[in-house]
Amino acid sequence: METIIAKPRSKSESKAILDFLKRIKVKADIYKEPSKKEILKSIEQGAKEASLYLKGELRLNDAKKLLNEL
Repeated sequence: METIIAKPRSKSESKAILDFLKRIKVKADIYKEPSKKEILKSIEQGAKEASLYLKGELRLNDAKKLLNEL
């Protein structure tokens, strides 16, 4: 199976593509790219957590525990 990525330039193009895929019974997953604001917020959160860890105020999970949670 192949993965095809389409990047419509407008909502009308997006709707047309999704309508076409639905008509020919092709499953479509929609991925919305995060905004710059969301990316910056995530980076800030990571920096805060790293700072707390370095100060000894936050304990991090080790990789084995993280994998066991999956």
